[in-house]
Amino acid sequence: MKNKANTETSLKPSKKKSNTKISIKTKIIGTIVPVVTILIVVMILLSYTISGKIISNNATSLLDSSISYQSESIAGWLNENLAAFSMAKQTIEQTKASGAELQKLLDSYYEYNANYPNGLYVADEEGNVIKASKSEQTFHDVTQSTWYQEGLSRINMKYGSAYESDDGTNQVSASALLNDGSGTIRVISADVSLQRIAVIVNSFVKMNDAAAFLIDTNDGTILAHRDSSLVSTKLDTSNKNAFLSSVAKKISDNDYDTCELNGNLTGFETVSGTNWVLVSYIPDKIIYLSLIHI
Repeated sequence: MKNKANTETSLKPSKKKSNTKISIKTKIIGTIVPVVTILIVVMILLSYTISGKIISNNATSLLDSSISYQSESIAGWLNENLAAFSMAKQTIEQTKASGAELQKLLDSYYEYNANYPNGLYVADEEGNVIKASKSEQTFHDVTQSTWYQEGLSRINMKYGSAYESDDGTNQVSASALLNDGSGTIRVISADVSLQRIAVIVNSFVKMNDAAAFLIDTNDGTILAHRDSSLVSTKLDTSNKNAFLSSVAKKISDNDYDTCELNGNLTGFETVSGTNWVLVSYIPDKIIYLSLIHI
C-alpha cells in the first residue's frame, strides 16, 4: 500500500511539469503567431505600395511619351499641309494672279493632295468665291463663315476653329488675308477634314489599352474621339459624364499636368500651332491589374 501511495505521489509532479510545458508553449505560440502575421501583413502592404508606385510612375512616363508622340504627329501633319497652303498664297501674291491666271492656279491644286482634295479657294468682301473648276464645294453666307471671319484677322495662313461645312462634314480651315493687289479685301482658305485627324488620334496610341481624344479649347468642341457620337459636341464642367466634366475643369484652368481623374490616369498635351489639346487616358484598373493578381 505504501509503495502504491509513493508511486502516486511521484507521478503528481510530472503531470504538473507537463502542464507547465504546454502552457508555456501555448503562450509562446500565442505571442509569435500574431507578431508573424502582423509582419507578413506589413510586408505585403509595403510591397504593394512600393510596387504600385513603380507601376504608376512607369505608366505615367509611358502615357506622357505616347501623348507627346501623338501631338507631334498631328502637328507635323498639319504643318505639312500648312506649308503647301502658304506657298500657294505666296505664289498668288507675288504674281498678282487674277482672272484666268488665278483660276488656273486654283485648278492645279484640286485633288493635288488627298489631305485637301478640294484645293484652295478665294472669297472677297462681296461674298464671291473663286474655287477649282471641278470642286463641288458649296458656300452660303460666306462673309459670316468661320473661316472667312478668322482669315480677316491674320496675314499668314493659320488654322482656325473647327466647323461643319455645307456638305455636313467636320472641317478645320487654314485661312488668311490675300494681298493680291486687286484692291479688294480677299481671304484665301483651304480645308482639311477632321476625319484624317481622327485617324491619328485614335490609331497612334503607343500605350496598350489607352485612348485619346482631341479638344478645341476655343469653344470646348470635341474634334476627335473613338466614340463618334461625341465628335462635335461641347465639353464643359456640367457634362453628365463625370470624367469628361473633370477634363473640362482641368482645361478651363489651363492645368495640363498628368493626374488621376475619376479612376483614370489622364495626360494632356497641346498641339503646336493650334488651340487644340490632346487628352489621353487609361483606367487605373488596367494599370494595376498585374499588381492585383500578385
